[in-house]
Amino acid sequence: MLYFTRALKCLLKLAVLLAVVFVAMNLTGTLETGGLPLAKALLTSTRGIILSAVIVLWSATYPLTSFTRVSIRMEFDSEKIKNAFAVYAYELESESESMMTFRTKSVLRRILWQFDDRVTVMRDGGFVDIEGLKRIVPRVETRLKAGIR
Repeated sequence: MLYFTRALKCLLKLAVLLAVVFVAMNLTGTLETGGLPLAKALLTSTRGIILSAVIVLWSATYPLTSFTRVSIRMEFDSEKIKNAFAVYAYELESESESMMTFRTKSVLRRILWQFDDRVTVMRDGGFVDIEGLKRIVPRVETRLKAGIR
């Protein structure tokens, strides 16, 4: 269900972006048609069908290409983990004995990342599992591994 939700969010974001581009083109006079003729051209022309297919495919692969999960062999040291996330402007959202959840402090980042900025850190025996966006997880992993040595 999470995969479908992330794909749908990406599809909506790309659809809004496309609409903004068309509105800007219409306002500047660079768009020859508008409204219903534009929608018809988008759905019936070869270019429109290809553009629509690319948007759908991109949205469908977004969760696979943008999220990751890594395991680090280390003790679950909450202070060290909090410090590693603080460097990248992430703050602790919730904490339990075996799990921590972080979110970015920036509202703009949350909006741009479709509110999928949440990163979870879980204890798994002698390992720490980190799951979230590929933008942040490898950075935190590197920082935590550097702290181990």
